[in-house]
Amino acid sequence: MTILLEHSMLPEQGTVELDIHRTFEIKVTAEQARRKVNRWLFMEVGNMLRAEPPTLVVSNCIVWRVPVILTATHVGRVGIVGDIDVESSVMNTTAERMAEIEARAVVLGQHLPPYVPRLTVPTEFFPKDLRPTHPKPSRRQLPTLGIKTASWVTSTSLG
Repeated sequence: MTILLEHSMLPEQGTVELDIHRTFEIKVTAEQARRKVNRWLFMEVGNMLRAEPPTLVVSNCIVWRVPVILTATHVGRVGIVGDIDVESSVMNTTAERMAEIEARAVVLGQHLPPYVPRLTVPTEFFPKDLRPTHPKPSRRQLPTLGIKTASWVTSTSLG
């Protein structure tokens, strides 16, 4: 677990003595916070965003800071577009926060290479030892069951 100490003034160089004594209760696990953010991203923001493992931030309040990344099917992880703080059951998911994340995602998305779909599947991805689970269907005539069909439907087109 990574812990971030916010608002701590440290010298840029030299010996640092840091004595921390703080008691607090973690009410939400890191995984619960990540899942909660993932659910919100998928349901409210967009399906190309996902949450990464969070950092515990020790400040005036204790929160999980969950990074939000943009992904694309043809390149994978594109980059970080923001983060969401989760404190017990409360998340900072305001409309302004959503707009910030969407705006950063648009900027990152503008630098992506175009998606080029594959027109063929490489043979190494074909199953080699796969047997059919059902027998091949027969070409027998289907019963009509007394249903009238349109004049353009013939018995040969059903078989």
